[in-house]
Amino acid sequence: MRKEIPLAIAFVTGFVVLLEYFFLPAVPASKAWATMLQQWGIVVSGFAMFVAATNLVLVNVKKMDPKRNKEWYNPVLLLVFMFGMAFIGLFVGERTATYQFLFTKMYQPLGTAMFALMVFFIASAAQRAFRAKSVEAALLLAAGIIVMLGRAPVGELAGSWLPNLTNWIMNFPNVAGNRAIMMGAALGATATAFRALVGIDRSYLGVD
Repeated sequence: MRKEIPLAIAFVTGFVVLLEYFFLPAVPASKAWATMLQQWGIVVSGFAMFVAATNLVLVNVKKMDPKRNKEWYNPVLLLVFMFGMAFIGLFVGERTATYQFLFTKMYQPLGTAMFALMVFFIASAAQRAFRAKSVEAALLLAAGIIVMLGRAPVGELAGSWLPNLTNWIMNFPNVAGNRAIMMGAALGATATAFRALVGIDRSYLGVD
C-alpha cells in the first residue's frame, strides 16, 4: 500500500490534467478539477522547498566541524546569510535599504561571478568539441570560427560577406538544429512523463 497509493495519486492527477488540456477544455467541471490539482501542486512545491531548505541546513551543520572540514567557515557563512536574508525579507521588508544593499551589492555580484565562471567551462568544452577528427567535427569547427569572426568587430573588416554568412548560419542551420533538439527533448519529456504516469518509472518513490 505504501507504493500503490502514491502511484494511484500520480496516475489520477496526471490523467485529469491531461484530459482537461487535450480532450475536455470546454467542460467546466474538468477545468475546475484540473485547476484545483494544479493549485495543490503549487502547495506541495512550497512544502518541497521547505524540506529542501531543512536538508540544506542539516547537511551544512554537519560540515561545520573544524576537525573534519578544513573549510568549515563556508557552511557557516552560507547559513548566516541564508537566515539573515530570510529574516530581513520577511520581517524587515524587501524595500528597505538593508535588504537592497545585500541583494544588489552582494547577491547579484556573486551570481554574476558564478555565471562568469561558466565561460571557462564553455571554452574547455569548445576546445574539445572543435577538434576536427571527422567531417562533422570539421564542419562544426568551420561554422564556429565563421560565427565568432562574424559577430566580432574585426569581422567587419573582411567585408559584408562574413556577417551575411554568419547570419545565414544562425538563421537556417542553427535554427534547424535547435528545432530538432527541442523536438527530441519534447519527445523525451513526453516518454518520461508517460512512464511516471503509468507507474513504470518509480524513481520519485525512491525505487529504481
